[in-house]
Amino acid sequence: MVTDIAVIALSLGMEKNHMMQDYQSNRPVRQQPPGRFPNESDRTVERIRKRKKKQTQHRMVLCGAIAALAVIIVGIILLAKGCSGGTDALAGTWEFDGTTTYSFDGSGSGAMELPSISYEFTYTIDGNKLMIDYANESVRDSEYEFTVDGNTLTLIGDEGTVGGTYELKRSSKK
Repeated sequence: MVTDIAVIALSLGMEKNHMMQDYQSNRPVRQQPPGRFPNESDRTVERIRKRKKKQTQHRMVLCGAIAALAVIIVGIILLAKGCSGGTDALAGTWEFDGTTTYSFDGSGSGAMELPSISYEFTYTIDGNKLMIDYANESVRDSEYEFTVDGNTLTLIGDEGTVGGTYELKRSSKK
């Protein structure tokens, strides 16, 4: 009887080994290559992480391009402003009647000069409008429409003047 049990156990063991060999041979074992993920959810998480990283890189490149464009635009504006020299069409000295001259520095300051006194002023130009603001409050501020034709400055009296048209000749140019 012991031999029968041993034979049965041995045959069961052999049958079990035979079944394991069949099972293993029918289904090959696949090894995951390094860097691969064992399941689909890990792959999805990795894809999302890579996509977010790529989006962040794109945002950084876009922000850098916008900043560079802003610097270029500011540089062009400053360069154009510097090249213009800050002068305007009135820059220079203009004679009115042989005794009165108007000097414009081309940057918004000037003086009306008479033989015995000089009146400092600031001026602004808006299109063809000239606004003169005298530093001395006893002299009335005035506005003119103006045109420059070669060496002739024509002022047409407006607010703060008695009206009329005045022609001044350029005596020097700044």
